Amino acid sequence: MAVEGTPVELVLDTGDDDREYAEEQLQYLLAELSHLDLASIERTPSLLPAPPGTRSSGGLELGALVIGLGGSGALLPVLVGLVQDWLNRRRSGTIRIKIGDDELEVTASSDEMRQHALEEFLRRHGE
Repeated sequence: MAVEGTPVELVLDTGDDDREYAEEQLQYLLAELSHLDLASIERTPSLLPAPPGTRSSGGLELGALVIGLGGSGALLPVLVGLVQDWLNRRRSGTIRIKIGDDELEVTASSDEMRQHALEEFLRRHGE
């Protein structure tokens, strides 16, 4: 996997075990992400064992992406805003945003503490 620029991992949790629904939601998210000027978007290899009855263990983990922001990382606030808006429109689910060892969990509900955590995360990874 070749990620260009600052790698940002996004992991979507739809809140249920329906793999078909999770994949559908991930495709909707990917469609919106494709409108941003991102350096790259990759699906991450699965770290989970294959489902019972299947042969392959090299499948893709549903809901996991690695995004390359490009050189400056100036797109991070735009990316986080898109994720937050996307979740709020669905009124469910969680997306973990991870850069290195730093992680932020964004949920559909927004309150003052979550907004503060978001601002702090962006500050740590700003210019």
